[in-house]
Amino acid sequence: MKTFLLFLFSVVSSALMAINPILPTTAFIPDGEPHVFEYKGEKRVYIYGSRDEMVTAFCGLGHDVWSAPVDNLTQWTNHGEVFNVKQIQDLGFGLTNGQQLYAPDCAYNPITKKYYMYVFLGQKYKMDGKEGPLAGTKNYMPNFENFGPRCFVIESESPAGPFVNPIPCDWPAGNEAGTFDPSVLVDQQDDGSIRVYAYWGMRKMDRWAEIDPKDMHTIINPQTKQPDRNAFHKTLPEESETFKSTLFEASSIKKIAKNKYAFIYSAIERNSVLTYCYSNSPEGPWSYGGRIIDAQINWQGGNNHGSIFSINNDWYVNYHRHTSPRFSRQAMIEPINLSYDGDKLVIPTVEMTSQGVEKNGLDAFKRYNANVMCYKTKNVFVDGKQRNTDGLDPVVNVDGKTVIGYKYLNFGNKSISDKDNLVFKLNIKKLENVEISIQLAVPTSTDDKINPVEITKFKLQDYITTNDTLYHEISIPIKNISANKLLNEIGGIAGKKALYLAFTGDGKDLCQLKEIEFSKRNSKTPNPLNEIKISTENTINGKVTALPSRARMGESVKITVEPKAGYTLESINVKGKCGKKIKIQKNCTSQYALENYNFPMPNDEVIIETKFKK
Repeated sequence: MKTFLLFLFSVVSSALMAINPILPTTAFIPDGEPHVFEYKGEKRVYIYGSRDEMVTAFCGLGHDVWSAPVDNLTQWTNHGEVFNVKQIQDLGFGLTNGQQLYAPDCAYNPITKKYYMYVFLGQKYKMDGKEGPLAGTKNYMPNFENFGPRCFVIESESPAGPFVNPIPCDWPAGNEAGTFDPSVLVDQQDDGSIRVYAYWGMRKMDRWAEIDPKDMHTIINPQTKQPDRNAFHKTLPEESETFKSTLFEASSIKKIAKNKYAFIYSAIERNSVLTYCYSNSPEGPWSYGGRIIDAQINWQGGNNHGSIFSINNDWYVNYHRHTSPRFSRQAMIEPINLSYDGDKLVIPTVEMTSQGVEKNGLDAFKRYNANVMCYKTKNVFVDGKQRNTDGLDPVVNVDGKTVIGYKYLNFGNKSISDKDNLVFKLNIKKLENVEISIQLAVPTSTDDKINPVEITKFKLQDYITTNDTLYHEISIPIKNISANKLLNEIGGIAGKKALYLAFTGDGKDLCQLKEIEFSKRNSKTPNPLNEIKISTENTINGKVTALPSRARMGESVKITVEPKAGYTLESINVKGKCGKKIKIQKNCTSQYALENYNFPMPNDEVIIETKFKK
């Protein structure tokens, strides 16, 4: 039996935080397809996802791109909007109310030296001269009379856009869902040539075809290499005793090693899971592998979409989790193990965590948004629909039998004692009387029942005595640590632990949480939310916004500039509290996006100064 293993690694940064969700909690980027691209001598992980901006529906009007250097997956940069649905509608396609873009993918062609993004229109439409081009008119496509083409390929010189020149893909759909969730693999051959494969489909209508590497969209016959729109095939085998899985959506194709491939998807039997199959060829046949991540274990479930990627043979899964409502999804990452047992690809199921790429646990002595919890019971949820500009969408709907959890925190090698004067801080709103138990547990697998140890409990009404509905900062002392026998049996307050908060009280909405933090001797918060101020001195001729409006050290801040008619931006500067200038980077500007910039937040307040001129 031949086995090779690929081990995970941990990114450690003293300046930034590993955390899930991986992007600022103001960003709702689901359906992420991760790719490692080298551009201008730098390798970065790029995530191409949807943009949940509609709040009452999935996805949005454009696509943003986020990226991080391969040696630091905590330093994500917001490159802004790289494509907008209007660029397709300008060609006469998809002219329906509520048209939006669903999940994309991206591929690099080393022959043309261009990046190709595949986007998908969410709403079906007719080729009737109103919603889509009519027969005999410009841009008309045959074979799409009842339902217009919904998958388009766009191109760019850069992985961070802008993407232009949308071309409809003549890929036959199996049902009214269309060429759903396109995914494309550029497979380099031993002789330096490439073959390109496309995958799409929804609700068992999973399909693949080889496409022409010269234009990156025309289906070709694999033998003759000539155009043939009917040269497509079913991706997964029919369901049987040996293969009990069918595709729901979220096709994703990845090359693992030479002649080793993985097909990742959301399955009908459990669409909260990223399921994988494996093969020695991108053409199949595919064998069932298993489940990589399940967003319904200790979470609210919902659809899932993402894929895997590697950095120097260290592997990760990018997926999304739902907040509430379900149209507010956020990007997550977990390290995974990959191995081969003969030809069988083995990816053990991993649990959803708060720690992201930091496999040893988050630094316990920093402040975290309460909404980075990864464990919940009952009907508690993260209220994503609030879309607070500082990212503090609260944990709400806490009843008297709720438990929420954070996996994992690291308290260091030296066990905490009573001499450390440990306190637990909360930014919390009291709505009813409630008792809160603070608990720790050793790391457990996804299927194990938790067995936490209480380190203290308190009544919230003892700390918030008023009847207002404001958020309050409170500090809870953790006492009698050495006398806690059960705590000592799990190694004390040291090393990697899961944190749980258990609530007891009468009512369905007892309190709401925004932030949590452990602190020794009530010390100053090392990573507070700092203000991003907009100077109004020279903004009378334009509008300037920043998202987030408050940020923690290392978070990517996007500045958007909108001059008044007849004016243009003359200058823009970002300065720290002491006047130190902060380097900013201009993002690409897609056809319908406003001028925008990004910068990593320092551990300080900043002020944005702009000037506009005629």
